[in-house]
Amino acid sequence: MNDWTQGYVSDIEYLPGFYAEQTPAHLDAVCMLRGVEPPVAQGQPFTYCELGCGVAETALVIAAANPKSHVWGFDFNPAHIARARALAGAGKVGNIQLEEASFEELNAGKVSGLPSFDYIALHGVWSWVSLENRQHIVRFIDRYLKPGGMVYVTYNALPGWASVIPLQRMLLMFSGVGHDRSDRRVVQSLERALQFADAGAVGLSEEMLKGLKKERDNANVAYLSHEYLNEHWAPCYQMDVARDLSGAKLSFVGTANLLENFPDLSLSGEQRDLLAQLPPALSETARDYFLQRTFRRDVYMRGARPIPERRLDHRISEKRLSLVVPPSAITRTVKIPRGEATLNEGFYTPAFEALTEKPHTIGELRDLPHAAAKSASPREVLGMMVGTRQAMLMPNSISEEALAGVRAFNLAHLAACADEGRAVCALAAAATGSAVTVRLIEMLAYEVLVTGTAPEIEALTDAMWALLEKRGDRLRQEGELIQDAEENRRILRENAEVILAGALPLWQRIGAI
Repeated sequence: MNDWTQGYVSDIEYLPGFYAEQTPAHLDAVCMLRGVEPPVAQGQPFTYCELGCGVAETALVIAAANPKSHVWGFDFNPAHIARARALAGAGKVGNIQLEEASFEELNAGKVSGLPSFDYIALHGVWSWVSLENRQHIVRFIDRYLKPGGMVYVTYNALPGWASVIPLQRMLLMFSGVGHDRSDRRVVQSLERALQFADAGAVGLSEEMLKGLKKERDNANVAYLSHEYLNEHWAPCYQMDVARDLSGAKLSFVGTANLLENFPDLSLSGEQRDLLAQLPPALSETARDYFLQRTFRRDVYMRGARPIPERRLDHRISEKRLSLVVPPSAITRTVKIPRGEATLNEGFYTPAFEALTEKPHTIGELRDLPHAAAKSASPREVLGMMVGTRQAMLMPNSISEEALAGVRAFNLAHLAACADEGRAVCALAAAATGSAVTVRLIEMLAYEVLVTGTAPEIEALTDAMWALLEKRGDRLRQEGELIQDAEENRRILRENAEVILAGALPLWQRIGAI
């Protein structure tokens, strides 16, 4: 393995993906739920940095959806940065800087003129890199994070991930037998691990082996390589991560999984009583023994500033929400750490009905004549609606300039996804400062609508089919290509009606088109 990789898989690119939890709007929601001032005031420009940005899909979305802010992305893999820069150029995203640099090189000053940052994000980095690189990360944060700034860090968590440690070590051990590419070696290693399991090897999680076989069969071998073949793969306890980050004067604020910030939804009364007896430095890690979280999405701040309790409800009530699911997908039954819960009908039914018409502030929803406002506090409304991914915050105003920017980026991004054969993509949205996920037919519809197709069922159907044919593609059904042209057109026509009635108005509300 080449020295520059430092034990990290680099012979195949990391998978692209958009993660809404990394966006400033979502991270600010964590602050509000925990009663802490966000790094910047709502709607104001910010500086954002992603360490280990991969192909920078999330960083590019943030830049495109927040044109007055400035975004930086760093990755040590030159292929990642080359691909990210190509998309930034094609999408005319001018407020992002993408640089090839390792964590050590960043601390050594390889990239000059760096600003101080309001937000620094690390997704899929911390528990996959060496101790030395974690120290470089902490030093970078200490040097470049503003007072009052925020860090978002994800990692494989203990004790929830403990049962996987023997299997990961076996995959890594077996991968050293050959000298093939990482994606091929992980498949070979998994096959050998399955043989060992069949022969009676102990310590191998049967459930995890089934999961890995499913990933392999679904051709997600690049994910398997990056997840399991890194030399320094090491799940962490939350208290150890907190201790390391304290070197940059960071303190734990909350989790970007918003529902986990509500103890009543996560823990029984007995569990809450036991945790209440512990000091704060221990309680979050102790909580993981009850939740069995295998992956954490944590938010830390440098100088957290509490919002006065008497002002908090008012501040949250001013937050504007937009529905980001079609009305047919609205549900009051939500998954929570303890299983399922049902949002109370008295408030949430009229609140969701109002959001199907237009965006509202949380205060406006609670003032609806038929809403039982007393049954849902402002904090609960924010957590439940955003945490269940049925609504998003709208921190930004929509201007023609901002719309033109997201259209240009979205068209370039959709074209890149089509070239790669991806059936899922993210549409940047100016009002939310974030993105919504769309699938293949919606991707086709967006492209032709933005480029001038009339929003009519037959016109949209014809344009989507023409674009699909131009690319030499076909729709799929249960994984199989649909060769018949009329069957393709029939499915496109059915979806065109749904898109014009639901998706298009949604895209317009959030400033994506």
